Amino acid sequence: MPSSLRLVVDCSFDSFMLIKDVRKLHKQIQRCYAENRRALHPVQFYLTSLGGQLKQSMDEKDKGWVNWKDINIKTEHYTEVVAREDLVYLTSDSPNVLKELDPKKAYVIGGLVDHNHCKGITFERAKELGIKHAQLPLSSFVKMNSRKVLAVNHVFEIILAYLEKGSWQEAFFTILPQRKGVVAVNRDATDPQEKEDEMDSDSCSDPETTDQTEERA
Repeated sequence: MPSSLRLVVDCSFDSFMLIKDVRKLHKQIQRCYAENRRALHPVQFYLTSLGGQLKQSMDEKDKGWVNWKDINIKTEHYTEVVAREDLVYLTSDSPNVLKELDPKKAYVIGGLVDHNHCKGITFERAKELGIKHAQLPLSSFVKMNSRKVLAVNHVFEIILAYLEKGSWQEAFFTILPQRKGVVAVNRDATDPQEKEDEMDSDSCSDPETTDQTEERA
């Protein structure tokens, strides 16, 4: 049973990323598409502001993307595709905690892979555009050893899992990788923190000056 809920991946951060990070975003989008196709309640999936390095990567690495089904791929910005009053930007910097999903809304996920060089950019963009914003209720249900900034596909898959299970906690524990040290809020994590790429953290600087930054494995 398809859901009427819309999930938008905002691809307008192309110029802030190195090509290696753009390729990671491409893989995350591929995962979102595949998971949505097999989901019990698939969402209305939108890619907006597609162009630049990302489109080049898709053309070179995955020519079949032009034949993808059940997805709305737009070169326009999401504000030109969806009414502003329907938009909710999902960002870990928002002070608003999402308690439930509104099937009439369009939830926006920032298409950004930046290794902590663009802190807060999606939150600032949402405020500048006068768009509602919220963060997933991670802290209410789970503890994490790493930052609560999630990869694009993790956010996407958590929402699919919530639509299926009707429980945020079940959705988080189903989707989040064990190496993030995820435990319930009433338990203590026993595994040491494992360092990994924060694949979509919200910070920003010139990618030309950060090419030498060491990635966290």
